[in-house]
Amino acid sequence: MATAVVLAALLAAQAAGVTIERAIEEEVAQGFSGAVLVAQGDRLLVEGVYGSMSGKTLPAAGRFLIASAGKQYTSAALAKLQDLRRLDLDDPIARHLPGTPADKREITIRQLLSHTSGLPQGYGSERAANAEEATREIFGIPLTASPGSKFQYSNENYQLAAALVEAVSGRSYSAFVHDELLRPAGLRETGQLDGPASVARLSPLAGPLPPRLLDLRWGSFGYYTTAGDFHRWFRAIRSGDVLTQAAASELFAPIAKIGEGHAMLGWFTGTSPAGEALIFTRGNDDIGASSVLYAYPGSDTVIVVLSHAGQKTDELSWARAVHSRIEEILFGAAAK
Repeated sequence: MATAVVLAALLAAQAAGVTIERAIEEEVAQGFSGAVLVAQGDRLLVEGVYGSMSGKTLPAAGRFLIASAGKQYTSAALAKLQDLRRLDLDDPIARHLPGTPADKREITIRQLLSHTSGLPQGYGSERAANAEEATREIFGIPLTASPGSKFQYSNENYQLAAALVEAVSGRSYSAFVHDELLRPAGLRETGQLDGPASVARLSPLAGPLPPRLLDLRWGSFGYYTTAGDFHRWFRAIRSGDVLTQAAASELFAPIAKIGEGHAMLGWFTGTSPAGEALIFTRGNDDIGASSVLYAYPGSDTVIVVLSHAGQKTDELSWARAVHSRIEEILFGAAAK
């Protein structure tokens, strides 16, 4: 759908008294709070922070935990190492991780990043003090599928991927991501939790953080960002500012079938209810954090929603609920 068509849909919605801002305020009245950004190319259609949390008005530059949406920083780090000719995404992990057990020697880096390694979902390595401890924990987990055979979402894939970043780069995972990706992209409000000072910079939370995040010692999780930084990051990796176009193409190549489309490397692709091709990443955490970034390449449109407000329903986070309202305004009318 071309940009002009989306703008026409917006004008038609506005004429009918339906605006993105009004839809967001309706969600706020039902319990939503968080940051929302809608853009077409460089043009911001909506950018703001809405609602309150625990009786506190959200700060204008709210930093929100993004849960599993942070996995794509790890996939970008390994794509960067391929750019630097330090590895190939089709390398078996055993090439870079000495002591890989026999049942895992054929797993490739690409399979880790597309959740097709055969590792089951698990959280055993989340309290690891370092990469060695995490790797030892993950290597002891039996595979539940043969490598490459099917999609199985697993946090352990990305913990092992973070260990690979350290093994290949010779630097800490967090330092490599910051120095090679976040800083070159100009992301000043994006980072990883590293103690009480970073927690204090977050937008208000519903309650205290659990020990796994409050005392984060190592790993690929614990990322926070702002809506503006998340949009800036997506545009940076798509434009070649932090990765070569070849590396970016690797990240956004469909690999494994999922219910909504296909898994890529830290990202997913699918089709909206209105038939729009889309790219997305999202995250949910039981502490209340939820996040989405949905991009629609046909019209160069991006929707970002970040929240600490938890779930709207048992099946739907607030971030996904608000995204769906906005998507309907932008694309739904044009599809009817």
